[in-house]
Amino acid sequence: MANMFILISLNLLITSHSEGFIFSASGTRYAMYVWTTGFDINVPGCDENKFLAWDNHKNPECFTHTWDTKAKRDWLWSTCNRIGRNVNVIFLSDFHHVLKDAYDAGSCSGSGILNVRTAMTEGHEKVNGLKIYALFAVSDLQVSEQRLVKYVVYYNDHCAHSQAEKIDGVAVNNEAYAEIKCAEDSSRLTYLTNLHNIKFEANKQVIGSLPVHYSISWHWGNCESNVARENITWNGKTASAVIHMIDIFDSIDVQVGYIIYPQISDRMKIAGYDYAGSVGKPIFATFYTEKDSPCQITFFPQSCTKGSHTETEMFRIFDQFGIHGISNAKPCIHYFRGIYSSGANSNWPAYRDKKKRAACSIAKPDQSIGIFDPRRIQKDFERIFFLYIRQ
Repeated sequence: MANMFILISLNLLITSHSEGFIFSASGTRYAMYVWTTGFDINVPGCDENKFLAWDNHKNPECFTHTWDTKAKRDWLWSTCNRIGRNVNVIFLSDFHHVLKDAYDAGSCSGSGILNVRTAMTEGHEKVNGLKIYALFAVSDLQVSEQRLVKYVVYYNDHCAHSQAEKIDGVAVNNEAYAEIKCAEDSSRLTYLTNLHNIKFEANKQVIGSLPVHYSISWHWGNCESNVARENITWNGKTASAVIHMIDIFDSIDVQVGYIIYPQISDRMKIAGYDYAGSVGKPIFATFYTEKDSPCQITFFPQSCTKGSHTETEMFRIFDQFGIHGISNAKPCIHYFRGIYSSGANSNWPAYRDKKKRAACSIAKPDQSIGIFDPRRIQKDFERIFFLYIRQ
């Protein structure tokens, strides 16, 4: 009887709709950046005040590694598995030195490689369909990331004992192009060629393929000071730099630098959203959650006259991609424990294990949200669905 009630409730919620509401549990999955460290509310003394201060120089003890222990990795996998808000692509930092050491030694022995193999296996087994990209972010004009790809290739071809132990791709966060986006053609051509070398190096993997991903800023194809320089001829094609970047990489994410519409959708389109769709390249819209300024570029909880800085609002923005003309884009959260899943603020809970997710799911509803508001429908669905799967 209880199961029947829950199933009926689920059906009612699934068929309920209002303008701007998208049933996310059955559709879009997200990408997420996972940098080497994130805020850790579990460290004694690292309370909400220190979180809001966000000072890793003054309070370095509050920013711990995101995946160097099983407990930290379980926190990550649980976050990826959040019901209705699943993450199936992560850009994971801190591979450089352990993979370089293995490559230089020509050996896969050692605890570092064992930890990587363990982490890859856990992620692939605990998160259905998860793709784990090694994230490199030297961010120089020489695009030094091109020289790091070989370490991933070596690991996959020589150290991984199974498909589950392999790294699924390489992600590059090199923002140096912002310095030269309106410069003379020679420097921009060199930069694009160096980006292409990332793909060239990835193609050297012998066993299986190694996709490459790149993060761009929404304005890199624009040159307000000299519009004539917006297009550049590279590899026999004349187009803006972002079009060339989309051609080079297997997928891209766009740092939109805003948390409200229409700026989000406008900037996605400026950055090549339509072109990416026309050539079948996955494109993500990346949203900041860490503390930054001006306040309208991030969901970090702070006083701001533009937008609402809560997890609920972030997901509402995600759910409105369709009605703002960017339905083929997928959301990307920047970044894990940058506030998302940190638990350091009442509006940003942690998703550490099933027990904690249950507590979050059955919490008292937000009375500030109307009963027919799509955000309430989404919350109620997650709460009822969690109860159903426990039956």
